[in-house]
Amino acid sequence: MKTSFSTLGCPDWSLEEVAKHARAFKYDGVELRTHNDGNHFDPHASLDEARRVGDLFRSQGAPVISVLGYPHYAYTKREEVEKNQALTRTLIAHAEAMGAPYVRIFAGRIPVDSNFKAMLKTVGAALKPLALEAADRGVTLALETHDDWCAGKAVMSLMDLVGTKGFGIVYDIFNSFHAGTETWDTTYAQVKEHICYCHLKDGYQGLDGNNKYVMVGAGDLPVSEILARFKADGFDGYFSFEWEKKWHPELEPPERVFPHFPHKVRAMWDALPGPKATSKPKAAAKPAAPKKKSK
Repeated sequence: MKTSFSTLGCPDWSLEEVAKHARAFKYDGVELRTHNDGNHFDPHASLDEARRVGDLFRSQGAPVISVLGYPHYAYTKREEVEKNQALTRTLIAHAEAMGAPYVRIFAGRIPVDSNFKAMLKTVGAALKPLALEAADRGVTLALETHDDWCAGKAVMSLMDLVGTKGFGIVYDIFNSFHAGTETWDTTYAQVKEHICYCHLKDGYQGLDGNNKYVMVGAGDLPVSEILARFKADGFDGYFSFEWEKKWHPELEPPERVFPHFPHKVRAMWDALPGPKATSKPKAAAKPAAPKKKSK
């Protein structure tokens, strides 16, 4: 088991601050958000800039594990699907240049003038060629369980259409848990063979019906039970802390919550039967940089 965090949780940090804190707080990697709102990597940036950013994070021992993109494909208009396919191709190239193995994507909400069956076909057709292109470049498209695609059956229906080459799942455990369509372990049992990495956050439903996010272990998510199941199944991927500070500025600052996550999750993991959490020495040699090429 390894830990990372999403830069969604530190919107006011520069890239250099993100890399520095990732090392100081003993994370094993970082999910780098890419958006034209300025956090944290411009989707229109050059491949040379992507390589520089990849080198920056590797130099701190916490490489970029995923380029957090926002493409989604559940549209009834073909031009919208094609626009998001073009964005995805750009992000694949950025991930390759950074040395990041994943590009996070979404399927998207089902439009009111459509239905799941129609959008399953549309999204599947949009993703299949992209996944093959990603695989050819050493990258995997990782679909987050989100919106109308939180249940295991929905995600696996898409997996059946796209195939497993260059395509996998970001299992956002709290999203699926909070959706309430099925228990977390029902979802997990269906998607576990295709998990690229997991988003891990915690919270509870407030009296106003909205989610209130809290530090991991302080909310309604059965974290100990979840970690026990993952450990029993030999999970060796990333649990990535998704603190939604960007969307909820009232949340505690990253300087307060980011150090807590790896300490808490590793302590809970190590208290369970089986091997302890992996945590590479921070003085270890830097991973080899990716090939300096573009296609």
